[in-house]
Amino acid sequence: MIDKHMNARSRENLKVIRFDGQLLPTWAQLLFLAARICPVSPEASLWFSRFTSCSGGDNARTILKHCGALRTSIQQHHEWILAEIQRSRKDDPPAQILAGWIYSLDTMILEARSKKTCQWTVEGAKDAPLHDMDQGGIRLKYV
Repeated sequence: MIDKHMNARSRENLKVIRFDGQLLPTWAQLLFLAARICPVSPEASLWFSRFTSCSGGDNARTILKHCGALRTSIQQHHEWILAEIQRSRKDDPPAQILAGWIYSLDTMILEARSKKTCQWTVEGAKDAPLHDMDQGGIRLKYV
C-alpha cells in the first residue's frame, strides 16, 4: 500500500499546506499515508485524509486528539516506518520524510493548544469547507 501512494506523489508534486498561517513541510501532504500505515483509529485516518486533500478547519480538541495519536504511533513504530519508506522511496531519505511528519504534527499541536479552532489551506484545493470532519452530513463553507 505504501508503494502505490509514495510513488504516485513525488516531492515535486506535493501541495503546500498552511496550518493557521504556519507553512508545513512538503511531506505534510503525506500525513494521510502515515495515518494509514500507523495503528490509529479509522476516525483519525479519515481526518488526515480530509486534512491533506482539501482546505478546511476543525475544533482544536479534535486536532489535538488526532495529531497526538498519530505522533505517538509514529514514535512507537519509528523503525518499522523508516523501513517501509526506505523500501518504497529510493530517491528520498526516509528520515527526512519522517522528520517532516513529526515537525508537521508538532506545529499543528502547538497551534491547536492556544486556540479553540484551527484552519488550514491546501494549495490548489477547489473549495474550503470550514468544518467537514463530522459524519453528520452538515458542511459549512466560507462564502
